[in-house]
Amino acid sequence: MAKQIVNAPREAVTDGLLDIADQQRLERFLTFEAALMDEHQYDAWMALWEGEDICYWVPCNDDDQDPATGIAIIYDDRRQLEERMMRLKDKTAHAFRPRSRMIRSVNGVVPVRVGDGELEVASSFVLGEIRVGVQNIWLGKCLYRLRDTGEDFRILSKKVMLLNNDEAMPNLTFLV
Repeated sequence: MAKQIVNAPREAVTDGLLDIADQQRLERFLTFEAALMDEHQYDAWMALWEGEDICYWVPCNDDDQDPATGIAIIYDDRRQLEERMMRLKDKTAHAFRPRSRMIRSVNGVVPVRVGDGELEVASSFVLGEIRVGVQNIWLGKCLYRLRDTGEDFRILSKKVMLLNNDEAMPNLTFLV
């Protein structure tokens, strides 16, 4: 996220690319998206996505690697993401039971590009997770491509850059 903000047009940081009402609407949308993930509301979360040509990407080892040639923790299109949601919802998938209890804080929401009804938005998050007596703190940055419908936003792509994506990590039994 820092790189996206540093490389954004100066007005993205000084004045903001959105008026205050749209900035608040954007921040509330990202907070709502985070709450759906924290509460394992997968169908409602999937309803936030628009179109067939979506991408949910969690890079591994390097935030800027080419996903076609590098390893990714997650690199899903719509079909793959829907399959992931089915597995997460499956009550017989013991690897996902018990579900993680989570709470995340979304902050640093900065639109870095706005045009043609689409936004590129950088944000950061802190995610506390506890599962089977083990507590983890996950830190990361997100880069979204969103469509502004005027009333709400729709997710076209989401890239989640975990701070520890170059370290060994446990099985992710939730959405990041």
